[in-house]
Amino acid sequence: MTLRHPVLVVAAAAVTVGAVLAAIVASPDGSLWKMLLVALALGLPGALSATEHPRNPVGWLLLAVACVLSAMGLAAQARWSGTAGAWADWLVDRAGAVVVPLMFLALVLLPDGRLPSRRWRPVVAAAVAVQVALVVAWSLVAGGGNPVGVLPAAWSHGLDAAGDWLLQVPLLLAAAAVVVRLRRPDDRAGLQWALGGALGFTLLAVVGHALLPAAADALDVLGALVLGAGLTAMLMRRPTPEAAPAPPAREPYDDRRLAALSTREREVLDLVAEGLTNRQIADRLFISPVTARNHVSRILTKLDLENRTQAAAWLARGPADRQHPPA
Repeated sequence: MTLRHPVLVVAAAAVTVGAVLAAIVASPDGSLWKMLLVALALGLPGALSATEHPRNPVGWLLLAVACVLSAMGLAAQARWSGTAGAWADWLVDRAGAVVVPLMFLALVLLPDGRLPSRRWRPVVAAAVAVQVALVVAWSLVAGGGNPVGVLPAAWSHGLDAAGDWLLQVPLLLAAAAVVVRLRRPDDRAGLQWALGGALGFTLLAVVGHALLPAAADALDVLGALVLGAGLTAMLMRRPTPEAAPAPPAREPYDDRRLAALSTREREVLDLVAEGLTNRQIADRLFISPVTARNHVSRILTKLDLENRTQAAAWLARGPADRQHPPA
């Protein structure tokens, strides 16, 4: 694996070091340690994905969640040690609510950073807008030492009750997105690692808390590591071109015009003949849509054709008939 963005590696290392330092100075409270370990379990695969695949927002979202959890750990430590007061309580409580929208987006966009379909856009946008509005309103309610409280304290109970529903319901939407993707072979291959890690985390947590209470903390730690490993395997997985369906066999490229095309341009021409769009060609060959469009443009120029339909028809003709563009 080649890391193409060293600056991001440094940033990821800084986040990791911050989380580790927070764990070192943290109280012996098991829940705090587990929160910091979850930050590491999410932050490391997020940092690797953001570095290797910067266009995939899932890695950035996981890294943001890790940063928030690390900040919560530091604030909790400051509160526990008595070096901070109301600001630490406010930060821990509000930051916890911020994590929910971020994780919701990450789950919906797994594993490739795209929605299951365009029809999901308004639903996801509405869910995120409602969550963000709730978090902002809750953060501005006075009381409890809130340093920026400008809304009446009487709103607190109503917002808490709304939060119990509105911050949890989107998780059902995320689960639905995962179910939809599992029905697609390509998405299922990518999600299996994350689902395996989540299953391992769940089983270890259940065994620890239901059967082995004395080892619950250790099993939670192990589960966090399993989850992190599954996320890393999923986000760093690169589908190979060999796994894509092979294009139908074509007659040898034996005329001068086809000989003028590069190997990649011949591959693109075959996919154009199949009727694929630039986006589909990009997904099939693991290139960007802009690169696919440029390949198609160069192919039409080299073959002296006007459009994709002519290119498909021209390729389907025999070598002896390819001396002139189709009428």
